[in-house]
Amino acid sequence: TKLRGQADAAVVLPFNSVNTTSPLGAPTGGIENSFSLEARARLNFDSSFTGNDRLRIRLQGASGNQALTGFAGLANSSGTGTEPAFDLTVDDFYYSFPIGSRIDMTLAARGMSGGDWVTMVLPYDGPAVADASGPQFYDIGGSAFDGPGGGVNIAFTESVILDLGYSSGVQAFNPSLGVFNSNSQSLIAQLNFVPEGPFNAAIAYMMNNGSAGFALNNTGIAAAPGKTNTYAGLVSFDFGQFFLAGHGAYQDFQGGNDFSWTAGGGVDDIFLEGSQLGVYGGQLPQAAGNISNPWIVEGYYAIPFNQFLTITPAVIAGDNNFAGGDDRGIWGVVRATFNF
Repeated sequence: TKLRGQADAAVVLPFNSVNTTSPLGAPTGGIENSFSLEARARLNFDSSFTGNDRLRIRLQGASGNQALTGFAGLANSSGTGTEPAFDLTVDDFYYSFPIGSRIDMTLAARGMSGGDWVTMVLPYDGPAVADASGPQFYDIGGSAFDGPGGGVNIAFTESVILDLGYSSGVQAFNPSLGVFNSNSQSLIAQLNFVPEGPFNAAIAYMMNNGSAGFALNNTGIAAAPGKTNTYAGLVSFDFGQFFLAGHGAYQDFQGGNDFSWTAGGGVDDIFLEGSQLGVYGGQLPQAAGNISNPWIVEGYYAIPFNQFLTITPAVIAGDNNFAGGDDRGIWGVVRATFNF
């Protein structure tokens, strides 16, 4: 068993007062008009019994999403903000193992849903600061409680990989319902084309059924829980030091449909080896209470000082398009990431 840890701390400064609360109360928030500090600590215990498998148990404590709540918060911040700050939880609990040479299987008790099951092809997902850098369609309408589930990754060739995943929110509701009869369920299938050349792409389908996750609505009226179908495409071009990438996602749900997208580019190893200077932006999924799709733009510069510490300053601008109030904002963020 090996212990791997990561600690993230971010100072967030809004340059103007921003309304981050929907008039319908989703997502919750308030008026951001002063700087905040968000932090998250993770301890990963990774065990192997054969040399090719992995049992991961992750302990996590976080301050909760306190900033940019109208835009899904920060990428390296966790929690809803309703539980006690830094309340220790078992955030991940899963076991991955190979079946032959081309199939990997994962059985999860907690912590896997949506994009956790699939290959990520957008280079700015990870180095960027805002959670919008990770395609939000993976989170909208899905199992927000990361209950029991399973996934399979099938490599048909070295460059063609099929990812399949199922998550249940049963633990947050009634355990007697069972894993496959939960109030909240999420299915995902993603076919990836990841050759050695500069071009990577993926197409994805998600089916989310139940009340967990964010509710979608493009009418400004809170949608009742129901089924959401998502069809998405992702693409990236890596030209060595320079990359371009983006995604688009169409979702139909009870009461309407929605289209969201992001696109961006960046330069690796600029000024410092291992650094990444990037910018991306786009329209986020339209959650209940919005009068139209929120938009966001972020520019960031990830600076690795050594193998243990990365500092990432960023400037983020966006409009969450709530019905009323001053909901356009600009934020300055500095995030420190410690790995050990």
